[in-house]
Amino acid sequence: MSERQFGENLDDWIVKTSQESEKTSESVSDVFFDEAKRLLDDSRANEALTLINVAIEKDGENYRYFTLKAEILESLNRYSEADDAYASAFKLNDIDETREKWALMMYRWANSLNDKTKALKIITDAIEILPEGLKDTYREKFWYLKGSILDCLGQSIDSRICYLKAEGFTDEIKELEGQIEFLKSSKDTLISITGTRFYFGIEIFKPGMTVDLIKEPENEHDPDAIRVEIDGEKVGYVANSEYTLVENIKSASDIRDLDLKKAEVVFIYMDEHVIAKLV
Repeated sequence: MSERQFGENLDDWIVKTSQESEKTSESVSDVFFDEAKRLLDDSRANEALTLINVAIEKDGENYRYFTLKAEILESLNRYSEADDAYASAFKLNDIDETREKWALMMYRWANSLNDKTKALKIITDAIEILPEGLKDTYREKFWYLKGSILDCLGQSIDSRICYLKAEGFTDEIKELEGQIEFLKSSKDTLISITGTRFYFGIEIFKPGMTVDLIKEPENEHDPDAIRVEIDGEKVGYVANSEYTLVENIKSASDIRDLDLKKAEVVFIYMDEHVIAKLV
């Protein structure tokens, strides 16, 4: 059939087209599907939605109809309904094309949300839905978004892992995961050296090097302060604030009553925390 101009009364056009299609071999549901596609291309999404719903009423077993419905709904920013439509298409025909479109819709949905907890669930589901053959193609895009959402939620470690996955840094991920496990299971008394940027930076610290620990009971800002030195030069302080502490690390206040002399650098954690053990 040729392109239709149904004017102001869409309902009348639907009835007329249904009657005409009964006289031909053309599937009436396909007629509505084709017209809905044209309308969507013409930015007439509401009319397109009406027609694709009619097509689905007449034939609810065609995955293409649900896929188009999802695209129409997304164009109207009705993401939750688009999600349902993609789920229906997926049940009818699990193909990579449907998975890809569905996952990309969910990416855009997650990216549009102010509710970061909800956005996190959606982007996580999107990564799962992506076809295996396309996971690498969209790796950077999807994992960066998940990382930024986790950042907003204050989940810095998980965020860091997502950014590493986005870059494909598998060795760095294994290293970070090993450090996390060490922090959880180590029997050593561990500390974190902070404030390094005010002195010589973090770059001077190397695993295995020994640093000196000097208590500063006269420190006007923190009587529990413990200064860290290398060869007589101040290089930082033992972390003693909730903003500088790492989970399972002892604070300066925790170790103030110990006979402190030295600590050995174990590793640099998250590119900002110098983790050391008391020796």
